[in-house]
Amino acid sequence: MVTLGLVSLLIAGVVPFFASNYRYLFTGEQKLLINSDIRDLTNELVETARASNFFVLYQSFNDQTVAGLTVRRDANNNGTVNTNDRRQADEAGNFLLFVYYEDPYFDSRFFDGDDTNDPAIVNVRVNRLVAYWTAPNRRVAGENALYMFDTDDAKSGTSWTTPWGATLPATIDSANPIESLLPPATATWASHASNTLLVNDLQGLAAGSLDFVNFQNRSVLVRMKILHGNQAKRVTNTYNFTVTPRG
Repeated sequence: MVTLGLVSLLIAGVVPFFASNYRYLFTGEQKLLINSDIRDLTNELVETARASNFFVLYQSFNDQTVAGLTVRRDANNNGTVNTNDRRQADEAGNFLLFVYYEDPYFDSRFFDGDDTNDPAIVNVRVNRLVAYWTAPNRRVAGENALYMFDTDDAKSGTSWTTPWGATLPATIDSANPIESLLPPATATWASHASNTLLVNDLQGLAAGSLDFVNFQNRSVLVRMKILHGNQAKRVTNTYNFTVTPRG
């Protein structure tokens, strides 16, 4: 009986130590994974933004509920996604698009010697699109993931044919804005297998619990909380970062 009592006391002292040590190791491991996500995402965003000409921000890739409110690409809910749905200075969104285009003032017809050729310098020829957005995680129910697409990944010869059917290079103008080149605003395309999954679980920290903020139409503020671990044990860290296209 004495021996059993001593063993019980020993176990009672040792178990909490091992449990506490396990929690410490688990938390440390998850924080390392979060830091890895932050490094990878920072490098990705910096490289993309520096090479792009401008960005466009929308409320969401598709209609969904965020913090109890409905967000959508068609922000004014008039049935058409167009330039009026772009998020303006100091407005937040969950769908960030970087656009790459050729110099609109360069046109070979300037130099072909034919005076009858009058180049339309108001048009812009888009070469590439790269986008980032939040949508339900296609791998884990109950989590929101950060996805991205890069039309360079679908490059074939001298043009890009995206999985949703747009072909680049493409000329955009007032009649055919950048919105005409984007994938359908549906839940299917938001979590489609052709899109790269960058972060497995995150929560927006900008206004309305969104991830990105348009800062004076010049830069993008990235404000989010990245989570790791399982549903029972969550480890988090905040991520605040600013990127600016080269213009």
